[in-house]
Amino acid sequence: MVTKKSEAWVATITATSADSAALAASLACEDVEYVMRESKLIQVTIHGDSASDLRAKYNSMMRSLRASSEVLSVIQ
Repeated sequence: MVTKKSEAWVATITATSADSAALAASLACEDVEYVMRESKLIQVTIHGDSASDLRAKYNSMMRSLRASSEVLSVIQ
């Protein structure tokens, strides 16, 4: 199946971290859905109206996660 750039896109990212609850909290202002699968596992789903919309949401989410991760590494 070929998806056009202008069609809706979905991405699911799964990450493992001892600080998954804190990382999930950093996504509160992002336009994403997340589920805590286990105590250390977070699964994030991003919906985009197009490929470029999905990419923008992905980039924003990753900036939030990275900032949170860096802060956590400093305070621990």
